[in-house]
Amino acid sequence: MSTFSRQDQLPSLPVPSLVETLEKYRDSASALLTADEKKRLDKEIHQFQHSELGTQLQEALEKRAATQKNWVEEWWYNLYTDIREPLAPYVSFGAVNTTYNCVEGGQLSRAADVLHHWASVWDKLRHGKWPVASSRGVTWDMDQFHNVLTSNRTPGRPRDTIDRYFKTKEDGDTPHHVIISCNGCLWKVNILNVDDDTVKSADELYNVLKVIKDNSSDETKTSVTKLTTTNRDVWRNNREDLRRISGANRTYLRDIETAILHMCLTNKNGGNDPQHLISAALQDESWFVWQDKSVCVTVYEDAQVTMQADHSNVDAIVLLQLATHVAARARKHLWQPIKTNANSHFEFPERLVFEIDESLRNSIVEADVNFYRNKKLYRAGVVDFHGYGNDLCRASKVFADTVVQFALQLAFLRAHGSFAPIYETASTRKFYHGRTETVRGCTPQFVKFANALLDNKSSKEEVKRLFDSALDAHNQFMAICMEGRGFDRHLLGLKETLSIMNKGCGPKRALPSFMTDETWKKTGGDGNFLLSTSFLGYMDGNEPGTYGFVTAMRKDGYGCFYKIGKERVTVAVSDWISTRSNLQAFSDSIIWALDALQPYITPAHKL
Repeated sequence: MSTFSRQDQLPSLPVPSLVETLEKYRDSASALLTADEKKRLDKEIHQFQHSELGTQLQEALEKRAATQKNWVEEWWYNLYTDIREPLAPYVSFGAVNTTYNCVEGGQLSRAADVLHHWASVWDKLRHGKWPVASSRGVTWDMDQFHNVLTSNRTPGRPRDTIDRYFKTKEDGDTPHHVIISCNGCLWKVNILNVDDDTVKSADELYNVLKVIKDNSSDETKTSVTKLTTTNRDVWRNNREDLRRISGANRTYLRDIETAILHMCLTNKNGGNDPQHLISAALQDESWFVWQDKSVCVTVYEDAQVTMQADHSNVDAIVLLQLATHVAARARKHLWQPIKTNANSHFEFPERLVFEIDESLRNSIVEADVNFYRNKKLYRAGVVDFHGYGNDLCRASKVFADTVVQFALQLAFLRAHGSFAPIYETASTRKFYHGRTETVRGCTPQFVKFANALLDNKSSKEEVKRLFDSALDAHNQFMAICMEGRGFDRHLLGLKETLSIMNKGCGPKRALPSFMTDETWKKTGGDGNFLLSTSFLGYMDGNEPGTYGFVTAMRKDGYGCFYKIGKERVTVAVSDWISTRSNLQAFSDSIIWALDALQPYITPAHKL
């Protein structure tokens, strides 16, 4: 079975009933509202449910779903591509892998090995040999694997476009080059042997990379890569200026945008400190990463490796799976190629030298200033908990993911004295081109459990009963969301449908009142989640492997992205500086919360 052979057999994404969605939304929102707010919300939802507008929007959405296998796909990508802020730190995903070690003098060895294995992943996908994902016997959508490499987010107006150039061998020719950056110089490197269509060996790539490093003068001050770090409208204008100046510039931009991936060789050391590396993965130096590319890999002088990727293109879990595959195969020691430059034959790389005018030089300087200003707007760190992990949870027949979700909410409650609207991703990849649905984990059942845990008035047996009730509620909603019956995507669809209707000739109609009053944002509407979280998968044993983060959705909130091992939990956390958030207090509270939950991860009779 080839990688993409089952795509046409996948079911269409369903549209939940209006009544079902509104009931779920009301029940979820009630956990965070006062009694008066609940009464008002009940009234507003009842009015919309029985209104002509509600009926028309639902019918129009169902008609759309009848002609599109995934009715939310276009709208979901638009949510990302509408964003005008710089991709880093506002959209991009930064990741590290704990299996990489620092090797003195090992940069080119590590870079060649990593590049070869990324190219091999691309080649597996090209030949349809990457295994089809499944869960509990159900085939999952593989479209994101088709999109993950050879893609580019191109700045545009009013929104960007995600341009994908990858083709399978069956579908035709596809770009087979990568872009290497070194000292601000850009080089084009073909990764296929032209005589037999195989991926070049790490030995040959080592020699190519050595040529690049030996012939890259310091061009960092005028590197056009810096222009990609700016506001999307600013970058669009600068990109048009680059294209206007010369035909060569247009060719070079095309080379970069159609490349499989971007790799940077830097003369800095990365080190082994996870607290430093996790921040560096998202933003280190302004010339390292061509921000538009779907995958960018940075290899440091000491052979440390980080990755940055465009999160709008694919979900993080897909990126991490591929990055983990590469890291597991890359050598961890210094090695030299079998044949060196003097006695080897290889295809020389092509230098891409952009022509820039004075205006663009000034834009590069300005971009540099803004990059380092933005770099100071947020913090990121790593929380490592070694008290227990998936082994304990499995023995007690408890989902470890749900336990971590409870810990994150308890941590916020302890740090800030209030409950938080929380976003957890649920995969909808059992459906055609499925991505995610939102699990709002702050349920009424969780609120009752958390209050009982902290008030010191309830018996252990009562707290355990409430804990189990909260677990069941969370797990049931996660299952519902994975079946395409959550409510957040449906509510988005209703809003987008109304927007389309209002572009017609008829009278313009307002959003339903429950989507515009203060309860909407208070409970997470329009992305106002104080906790934006995602489970990144289980560790191989107790080694975190590849993990990373995107910044928090709200300026006063936290981003939390975690992996679970047999006896540990690792969380990448982030917040925005100069807000009410407190990364250290929240991180300390995560440890406290995981400890506090441990007594209840047992059968009731063992309390």
